[in-house]
Amino acid sequence: PKNPKIVYLGIDGDPEPGKSGGGVFKSEDGGMTWKQLPNQPGSRRMFYGLMVDPTDSNRLYWGCCGTGGGLYRSDDGGGSWKHVFSNEQWIFNVLVTPDGTVYCPGVGLWRSTDHGATWKELSAFPKGGQIMGLEVDPRDTKTLWASNTKGVYKTTDAGATWQDITGNLEYTSPFILRFNPATNELWAGWVGLFKIKQ
Repeated sequence: PKNPKIVYLGIDGDPEPGKSGGGVFKSEDGGMTWKQLPNQPGSRRMFYGLMVDPTDSNRLYWGCCGTGGGLYRSDDGGGSWKHVFSNEQWIFNVLVTPDGTVYCPGVGLWRSTDHGATWKELSAFPKGGQIMGLEVDPRDTKTLWASNTKGVYKTTDAGATWQDITGNLEYTSPFILRFNPATNELWAGWVGLFKIKQ
């Protein structure tokens, strides 16, 4: 958020003989050239779990899967990594709100207000398999959307209560949720692309 020429990229894939595998890559020239970071999190199996903290652009989060999975944090732009969440090993996404609150979705939805030092499970979230999509309204960090294998849900009270907004969505488990505050539209994508006014 402080320097648009610095871009991070996450690629899924373990190292193999003769191949360096996936992990976290960094560009310092707006994406013209890339380098794989020399130090990587404990797992390189990932889906959408790479975020830069908007309150500190040196703080990165990496959500990953399988052996060594969970959530990792770097406080030095990817120079080193610390395993900050291991309650669940399959983390497909991570969300950091404009105020620095971190949401870590597994089968449960977890929240940290201290950069991953401590976690609280939002027990009111409807259980139903792996949480994939996760999004926040940047104008109001108490408003979030999340999707799992049962549908799409919305909270306006930071997760104390949830409303099912799946409606007529043809594919009820979208991998990606994105909110456009300019149009008040929530977009859901994976098998097709759908939107709903919020």
